[in-house]
Amino acid sequence: MNTYLITTIEIALLLVLPLIWFYKQSNWSAKSYIYLIPILYLVWYFTYGLLHELAHLAGVLAFGKQVIDYQLIPHFWDGDYGSGFVNYEFKGEYKDFFIVSLPYIRDVFFVTLGYFLIKRKVTSNIFLVGIILILLVFSPLFDITNNYIGFVMGYRNDFNALRVSSNAFVSNLVGISFMLFSVFISIKVLKYSRVYP
Repeated sequence: MNTYLITTIEIALLLVLPLIWFYKQSNWSAKSYIYLIPILYLVWYFTYGLLHELAHLAGVLAFGKQVIDYQLIPHFWDGDYGSGFVNYEFKGEYKDFFIVSLPYIRDVFFVTLGYFLIKRKVTSNIFLVGIILILLVFSPLFDITNNYIGFVMGYRNDFNALRVSSNAFVSNLVGISFMLFSVFISIKVLKYSRVYP
């Protein structure tokens, strides 16, 4: 199956539809949120790769590894709409395990933080609630799920690097447990939609 098609389906199921569902179940009128959906999608699109690659870069710098090359955002001006990377001296050692897993550890932290912010209703501002949802809850859900499913389907990505720096069992354990945790928390977040605004 085409990777672009799979990614598009994942974006719809893990980002856009849950966001719409949250707003639809809330007490906000459709008029007040419908225009926000594309804006929030663009916020996610322009921050997703950046935040993911910055986590890798922070790990590389923290462990004193040498950066060979990096691209934190896609080069839109060159027609590249989806890639970012951090190339460094990967040796498959324990340091590499942490460097490669940092975006997913960050995802678990973000989704947990997003859950508490939504549960405690720190804001009733419709746009800020959307930012919390899209950046702290649904983006981590997408990041973990998209990368783990890609690994299972045989694509080379971070979970392959986790396998090299540990083993297949650990790589799958991290992917499955982080994915299930983010799904569970995302479902709990959706249940709070009825108390908004």
